[in-house]
This record gives sequence, C-alpha cells and structure tokens, in this order.
Amino acid sequence: MRAWGAGVSVGYVVLAIVGAAFHVAGAELLFGLCAVLTLALSLIVAPLLRPRRSDEDDGGIGAPPPDEPEPPWWPDFEREFRAYAERLTSVRG
Repeated sequence: MRAWGAGVSVGYVVLAIVGAAFHVAGAELLFGLCAVLTLALSLIVAPLLRPRRSDEDDGGIGAPPPDEPEPPWWPDFEREFRAYAERLTSVRG
C-alpha cells in the first residue's frame, strides 16, 4: 500500500509540473496538496491494514488449533447435512 501511495503521489507531482508548464492557475497547489495527502494517508493506513498475529500464531484468522476435538454437535450436523444433500440430488437427478 505504501508503494501504491508513493506511486499515486508521484503521479500528482507530475500533473502539478505539467499544470505549471501550461500555466494552469492553481494546478501546483491542487496537485501538490493531493500528493501530500495521498502519501500521508498511505503511510498512516498501511500499518493498520497488516494482518495481525494472534497468540497461537494461527495466521491471524482466529481458527482453532487442529489438535482440539470436534464439537459434540458436529457428527449429528454432518449426518443430517449428508441426508439433506442426498435428498436434493435425488429430487433434481
């Protein structure tokens, strides 16, 4: 994100230079402020968008560790879901 912010900021600086070359009133100020704002926002927001690591180091997704037993309701759910899926395929097929 920082690279994109820097790239967009450079684009704004180029537009400011082009605006100044063609004597467009206020182009330097407008594109200069846009460049500064874009770069500042990308530098501030980029660390906030990084994935966070939890204490178990599970990649930040909060999934339970694989060594935990399955929940007590899981076998019943799985059996009922398979029966439901088989009823659907027999009706459609």
